[in-house]
Amino acid sequence: MIIIIGGGIVGTAIAYYLSEAGLKDITLIEKEKFLGTQVTQYCSGGVRHQFTTPINCQFSIESMKTIRELADKIDYKKYGYLILDMKPGITEPRVKMQNELGIASEILTPTQIKERFPFINIKGIVSGSFYKEDGIADPAALLEFYEKGARKNGVKFLMQTEIKSLKDLKADWVILAAGVQSKELGKTIGLDIPIVDRRKYVFQIEGFDFDFPLVMEVPTGWYIKKEGQDALVGMSGKIETKAFEKQEESMEETIEASIHRIPEVEQKGIKKTLSSMSDETPDKHAIIDQPLPGLIIATGFSGHGFMHSPATGKIVTAMVKGEKPIIDVSQLKLKREQIKETIAI
Repeated sequence: MIIIIGGGIVGTAIAYYLSEAGLKDITLIEKEKFLGTQVTQYCSGGVRHQFTTPINCQFSIESMKTIRELADKIDYKKYGYLILDMKPGITEPRVKMQNELGIASEILTPTQIKERFPFINIKGIVSGSFYKEDGIADPAALLEFYEKGARKNGVKFLMQTEIKSLKDLKADWVILAAGVQSKELGKTIGLDIPIVDRRKYVFQIEGFDFDFPLVMEVPTGWYIKKEGQDALVGMSGKIETKAFEKQEESMEETIEASIHRIPEVEQKGIKKTLSSMSDETPDKHAIIDQPLPGLIIATGFSGHGFMHSPATGKIVTAMVKGEKPIIDVSQLKLKREQIKETIAI
């Protein structure tokens, strides 16, 4: 018997790939009424190859194979990703590493950025990188694909069922994919899982009826992405000490950063204020590990769970089957030295 705790995009992907591999007697347990109602529902939908560490780039390379295959089903659009660096010496090594992995990202000067994307204020930008194969997709559609496939393969879904302790579970395998709730559940068997909630306030700005890449700014974590005929702007927020904590300072910082980088935002109307949330580890890399016999942890994706869910599902499936995963995840053990991650979102 296999029990998966957590019905977000990662847990549901794991259920799908386990069942696709022919494994039986799989049960997914979710404490909410619907799947994806914690972190997944807040996902902006960005999918990118451009990270600063090889392990995250490898996850993207593998995951994007699936995202391309499902492009029509999950509304994958190749708008590209433009990463803006505010400090010198960051862009070149990042792009060099990506190129060595087969990711054809390119370095842009501030002048080139302005020529290609004239709506951007280049003040303070030292350099940037761009990759045309990056873009956006629909997290809800991918979640639905995984759920339907898993159910068709016989996976049982226990909704509105809360697990209080991992000690209570009797199974051959328990897979902990419960986001920030993994921290409390880990404590029940003496594991310290270092995850925090980080909330980002997102504003939907009207009147961006042209195609443009998802733009990210390093190290502030500010971003803008296309949303239909509008745009979403957001920024890395503060760690949340209680659920849905009001953070006026983060909201103001996001608006100010948006007007600075895209001056025309000041002339546009804000349609609505949303929020985004991620379950973050100290080094902004996921935890994928088997710390105890029969227990696999797959959590703390730090905002990258959606885009990396295909690779994660396949990796966990290989671990359960005792096979070699498609990616060596030894760097992502629960107990590890921090990996230095420059990109803030």
